[in-house]
Amino acid sequence: MQTDFSPAQLADKDIAASEAIIRKCVHCGFCTATCPTYVLGGNELDSPRGRIYLIKDMLENERVPGPEVVKHVDRCLSCLACMTTCPSGVNYMHLVDHARAYVETHYRRPLAERVLRAVVASVLPYPKRFRAALRLAGLARPLAGLLQGIRPLRPAASMLQLAPARLPPRRRYPPAPPGRAGGWC
Repeated sequence: MQTDFSPAQLADKDIAASEAIIRKCVHCGFCTATCPTYVLGGNELDSPRGRIYLIKDMLENERVPGPEVVKHVDRCLSCLACMTTCPSGVNYMHLVDHARAYVETHYRRPLAERVLRAVVASVLPYPKRFRAALRLAGLARPLAGLLQGIRPLRPAASMLQLAPARLPPRRRYPPAPPGRAGGWC
């Protein structure tokens, strides 16, 4: 893909790396067949090829990303199935990571979204907190229908609907053998 970054922009190592990735894309469309978000909705902007166009425009023109661009970048699952089918070797993973970092520094998310993202980030990586949150979600599940009617709370309502009614028993894992602090590898 042809790019039009200025020499000043290319002096930034992240922009230069993204520009090299963008230039490798030949618009073949092989990525669309393996991209779950594209397959699900059929929207070109929800495919790696469509996101590359959005990211290129955002970075090249130093645009503040709008809600539409943020929506499509956020929808990428980072499954990287597109990279396995790309005959040009486009390193989409690094491009979408750069786009997400750019979005985080240049876009102010709505308050409800910022709060929800903060809660998820403070719960998901911690198994005990996550288990407690799932228990609370089971109790709050009857409120999901009510929350669905309030636009900023729809993502929370969806999470409540996805929470299991019962939790499986807690698993106990054996401690790592001596000398293998990192695990079983």
